[in-house]
Amino acid sequence: MLELWMLASGSSGNAVYIATENARLLIDAGLSGKRLVAALGEIGADPFSLSGLLLSHDHNDHTCGAGIMARRYKMPLYATAPTWQAAACKLGPLPQTSCRLLPGCGTLTFADLTVETFPVPHDAAGPVGFIFRTAKEAIALVTDLGVVTPTILERLQGVNCLVMEANHDEKMLLDGPYPWSLKKRILGNSGHLSNALAAEALASVICPATTHVVLAHLSEHNNLPHLAFETVCEKLTIAGCHPGHRFSVQVAKRHGPSCNVRLA
Repeated sequence: MLELWMLASGSSGNAVYIATENARLLIDAGLSGKRLVAALGEIGADPFSLSGLLLSHDHNDHTCGAGIMARRYKMPLYATAPTWQAAACKLGPLPQTSCRLLPGCGTLTFADLTVETFPVPHDAAGPVGFIFRTAKEAIALVTDLGVVTPTILERLQGVNCLVMEANHDEKMLLDGPYPWSLKKRILGNSGHLSNALAAEALASVICPATTHVVLAHLSEHNNLPHLAFETVCEKLTIAGCHPGHRFSVQVAKRHGPSCNVRLA
């Protein structure tokens, strides 16, 4: 069994729970410790049972609760070397035994769960995407990236569940109140994926093994859940994929647990 819960998703905070029979991981901790514990409680997960906390990158919406969670629950905290350096002041003092190195491109094993990491293009220090594998199932988690490279597409082949960023609608972003410098950053190759770019990437990797697609990290000001869903589903249908037939499409909620996926 391989299970996913999106605990929170968006610029106001990100956290993901991944579990197997013998391993339980928290991916990112972009909420306060109190809110993270409450979200874990909603899905029946004990923070003391976590095998580790993995950080995708150093931005505050992925790290703000990481230090307190690692200290309070005495769990190993994994980050790439550049992320450790960039996030040190945010994480606060940690015992040396809690500080673990996450490879920028490599593999870690937690009991019956294998975690593969790969670099993603984002304006952060050593950002990574993840693939979580058991003997039979695989979940990919890819958010906070400006473009999906051919290497990333190659890594996403044959995955059962795809969690993909669909951050913004380009028209909403361009017509919105953000200053041009911020719009340019979001639209750049080290920014965030639009709904259209997410759909294009998904159309390239959805396969007969794919059963679930989760759209994540939606912008609060430059996207709408129904718009992300409709845009991605329309483009996938045009590309010859048919949401609702072999695979489902869900949109992760900004606040609170959502999009529970169980693969067996």
